[in-house]
Amino acid sequence: MDAGEAPGEADAAMLLDLTAALLTAGVGIEAALDRLARTIPGAAPLAAVHRSLVAGADWEQAWAGQSGELAELGAQLSFAHATGAPTAELLQVGARQLRRRRRHAAERRAEELGVKMVLPLGACFLPAFILLGVIPVVLGLLPQVFSL
Repeated sequence: MDAGEAPGEADAAMLLDLTAALLTAGVGIEAALDRLARTIPGAAPLAAVHRSLVAGADWEQAWAGQSGELAELGAQLSFAHATGAPTAELLQVGARQLRRRRRHAAERRAEELGVKMVLPLGACFLPAFILLGVIPVVLGLLPQVFSL
């Protein structure tokens, strides 16, 4: 789960792929939103978007209350809705781009974690190294030093 994703929220990349499949099957965007809202866990807020669109609201008004992953889905679907063109391929590209951005963000967070762990690890390993590595050597050399 992404850092910006709420615990019960649907994955926008998966929803984009499913929407592309529905569009390829001949389902319209409004009907696709309704089907996703009814069948995908975490996509229930799409029902409100569907109702708004059916009631005649424009695209921005219908998606106004959405945030996180669902807002990303709305941004990706806006071109398909505005043009009415078969955009299944564009949605699949958008899903791949979203997954790529997530992967890069996860890699960046992992790199930052490595940097942040240097000080705590140094604070733990340095005393252990001194106690287990340096002190026994020094204690072993003391009899030889004082026998001179």
